[in-house]
Amino acid sequence: MDTNKSGSKPNLNESHIPLLEEEGKIDHPEKEEKIEMESKVDGDKDEKSSDDKKDDDKKDKKKAKKEKTPKEKKEGPKKTPLTCAQNCTIGLNVLDRDEKHINDHVNIYFEDVIAEADSLHGFEFIWRVTYLIFTNSRCWFYGLITAVLAPFLAIFWALIFAIFSAAMVWILMPLFKLFEITIHYAHKYWNAVVRCLLDPVFAAAGLLFGNIRTRSEQHVHSHNV
Repeated sequence: MDTNKSGSKPNLNESHIPLLEEEGKIDHPEKEEKIEMESKVDGDKDEKSSDDKKDDDKKDKKKAKKEKTPKEKKEGPKKTPLTCAQNCTIGLNVLDRDEKHINDHVNIYFEDVIAEADSLHGFEFIWRVTYLIFTNSRCWFYGLITAVLAPFLAIFWALIFAIFSAAMVWILMPLFKLFEITIHYAHKYWNAVVRCLLDPVFAAAGLLFGNIRTRSEQHVHSHNV
């Protein structure tokens, strides 16, 4: 009996070991499947995170382009501030100061005043120097004279033309208009008087004296000596 019991124990143990191994084999595939699922989920998460990073990078680049500072404008040459006289005379033609050609007869140049005959020429150097002296001295003296006299003459002539304009606007033109109106009505009355009274008289006189005829005879006087 003992031999059978002792012999049965190892047999039982041996019989249990394959079962455990089979159970382990059965349990391992489930674990492997879980691991594979987890690895897939992790891979998907990694792919999603990489895609999100790419999208975020694109958005950041777009924002960076939008938030770029505007281009700095190139600063041109600085303009000098205008003086009070320049501000008050904007639009004045400074280059052509005789637009209506009032003083064309005063446009006198060196050639209009001084000229050497073809038979007599001085030194060329002297001719050039005299040209420069004439043109420059004329411009400088004119500038100095106008600088001294122009302000006072401007006031004087402004006063004269202001008085004349005021007289024309407020005195002479109203008087002329009044005279024109009175002459208009006087013309009407005189025309009526002439047509009604004087025209018949002069027409009758014309008919009366128009029928008078005159004859001219020549008398020959003979003188006997």
